[in-house]
Amino acid sequence: MKLAHAQLGKHLQGPLAPVYVVSGDEHLLCQEACDAIRSACRQQDFSERQVLNVETGFDWGQLVEAGANLSLFAERRLLELRMPTGKPGDKGAAALLDYLARPAEDTVLLISLPKLDGNTQKTKWAKALIDGKQVQFLQIWPVDAAQLPQWIRQRLSQAGLAADQEAVELIAARVEGN
Repeated sequence: MKLAHAQLGKHLQGPLAPVYVVSGDEHLLCQEACDAIRSACRQQDFSERQVLNVETGFDWGQLVEAGANLSLFAERRLLELRMPTGKPGDKGAAALLDYLARPAEDTVLLISLPKLDGNTQKTKWAKALIDGKQVQFLQIWPVDAAQLPQWIRQRLSQAGLAADQEAVELIAARVEGN
């Protein structure tokens, strides 16, 4: 199920989904979304965290094992799967589909990957991530140029700072596209 970025905070106040996917090329916003999910997991007593980084030669059996094995020390855990290329290959696609068919109990799987291109979105594994019943898919889009001044003002406010309109417009002009 697709989840809008603006809805994430409210969603995380309720029961957590078994799988979250954060996808996009805006690194700061993706990192903040992942941080919010991690924080919600901690607040809901997910006391163990395991991180799997998908690199060349990654053993996809680790994902299957992590899903099958119960923790010795924690009742609930967060399993993070970081896919910097967004391309799992055949073995990875099979492992993802297998996990999504039977998500581990008392485990939240957080998958982070770059924006999926059109061809990738048509693959079986990507469709399962985007439209899966037990999956919350969060696509992170760049801040629109027209919304950038408002976004900057909001970020300044969150940091306890304020700036006049001229300063906000100057910042927006300097950072647009970055």
